[in-house]
Amino acid sequence: MADTTQNQKSNPINNLTGGVEKAVAEQTARFEAAVAELGKLQTKGIAQAQTFFENATRVTQEQVAFAEQLGGEWRKLVLAATRSAGELFAPKA
Repeated sequence: MADTTQNQKSNPINNLTGGVEKAVAEQTARFEAAVAELGKLQTKGIAQAQTFFENATRVTQEQVAFAEQLGGEWRKLVLAATRSAGELFAPKA
């Protein structure tokens, strides 16, 4: 019986099978680690994209508010200029 056990251990096929099993286990562990890292990177990327879109939205809102303010100031200036022009051409008593 000891001979049979010794033959199984020294059998190249058994050694090959053990090596393949070890390689598969190592590759599986590496793949799991890579997928876990990919999950972390995906979470980080989504957070960065969300921050980007929040900032872009804020900047756009500020630009719209500024355009509204600028338009209001322009209307005041046009109205003032029109009144001044009207006073120039109006008959004076």
